[in-house]
Order: sequence, then C-alpha cells, then structure tokens
Amino acid sequence: MKKVFYIFITLLCSLVLCSGCGKKAEIKSSPFLDHIQLSINEKKLTNKKQTHVYLVNLVDTDGNEVDVDSVYFKMEMKSMNHHVEASMKKINKGIYEVSLELPMEGTWSKQITLIKGKNERKVSIR
Repeated sequence: MKKVFYIFITLLCSLVLCSGCGKKAEIKSSPFLDHIQLSINEKKLTNKKQTHVYLVNLVDTDGNEVDVDSVYFKMEMKSMNHHVEASMKKINKGIYEVSLELPMEGTWSKQITLIKGKNERKVSIR
C-alpha cells in the first residue's frame, strides 16, 4: 500500500512540475512605457449614433508628448459578451485615434495596449 502511495505522490509531483514548464513567457513592460501617462477623450459625433471616435494622448513625466510603436484599443461590455477592438492611428506626436462602431449603448470598459519594441503595457479604464 505504501508503495502505491509513493508512486502516486511521485506522479502527482511530476505532473505539477511539467505543467508549469511549458508556459510562454509574458511580454513585460519597460521603464519607458511605465512612466507614460495617458488620457482618453471621446469625440462627439452628431450624425452617427453608434460610431464612437476615441483619442488617446501619451505624455512623459515632464508633460511632453511621446510616441510608441503602436497603440491597440479594446472595449468590452462583459454583461452582454460584446467586445470591439482595433489598432489606433497616429494623428500627431503622442496623439492616437480610433473610430469604432459599438453594437449598443451602455457601460463599456476600455483597455489600451502600448507597444514599444518587444515591450508592452496594458492600461484598463472603466
């Protein structure tokens, strides 16, 4: 009986050890991305009810606009299982824009992903 118990424990430990070894490394942020302050604004459109245009402004700690390689914008309405996402377009130094059609009005959470080289930083806004 003890032999079966030890074999079981050995197999269980091996399984736990192997399950953690195959995981992909997460992309980490960098000090440059961590120090970027961002603000988000919505442009009001009068002619298109479901189209929303968002502007993201990126500045460093001194208040100077900064650029990154790309900015990705994602919106989710978890209660209805809706999500909309797109890459933002650079319109000026430190200013990025995206136009999205939302399937319905309501409370949407926003996530902005800043990418610079191999580093990324995700910022969630409710």
